[in-house]
Amino acid sequence: MDPKLEAHQQYPGAAASAHPNFDPSGKYKLKYEGAFAAMECAIGEGDSIKSNGGVMVTMSHNVEIDTKLEGGVGGSLLACCCTGRSMFLSHYKLLPGQGPRGDVLLAPPVPGEIMLLHLDGSTGWIVQPTGFLACDDSINIGVKMLDAAQGCCGGEGFFVSEATGRGRLLVCSYGAIARYDLQPGEKRKIDSGYCVAWTSGMDWSIAKATKSLVKSVISGEGLVNQYTGPGTVFVQTRSLANLAGALIPYLPSGGGGGSVGSDD
Repeated sequence: MDPKLEAHQQYPGAAASAHPNFDPSGKYKLKYEGAFAAMECAIGEGDSIKSNGGVMVTMSHNVEIDTKLEGGVGGSLLACCCTGRSMFLSHYKLLPGQGPRGDVLLAPPVPGEIMLLHLDGSTGWIVQPTGFLACDDSINIGVKMLDAAQGCCGGEGFFVSEATGRGRLLVCSYGAIARYDLQPGEKRKIDSGYCVAWTSGMDWSIAKATKSLVKSVISGEGLVNQYTGPGTVFVQTRSLANLAGALIPYLPSGGGGGSVGSDD
């Protein structure tokens, strides 16, 4: 066997893998897989779910929406101002006497995948500002403040969402999602803006992309986030910040009054 191939096969580190989106209860069903995924959520009598604002596509006639502050006024204001999450979360439940079942179709605001996570109450998940889609009503969506270095250089801002409790959590991405399960002490560098979610309490810090700071800058990677196991990190394959940067040369300059793609 080719020594290089053999070494690759024996590499003990984490490898990118897909994440199963199957819900045994049938409450959540992934629809239209791929870049334009949506999640169909079944709602029974006495049941409810909650989602970020503006993600409902359609719902059955026997479902009603109620908006509630998550974490009180202070927590909701903090979430709205600092994480990009809606101040009010949308709560969906059946209208009285209109059972036994209703449904809601939810979709992210950008092209990408939807991931289903099961929380057993023993640990939570940190979710990037735009990553929260929806969850069971039993899940608490709070706000976690990062330290100065993480907030300034990590690409996630100073505040992120933290999901805790028991139930199911729906997380969305821009692009596809890859899963990395890190063993104790195992490290992985991830460029800023690409982390979708990671295990609460997982150690992570800011690091250089290469051994040399100069080479890190020249390579275009600069500073990256370094995660240390044990724990799981979910990574998206596209970055909205990179997309915005790529579009700048094609946008009209101020005062020109032209349109994108115009030769005039």
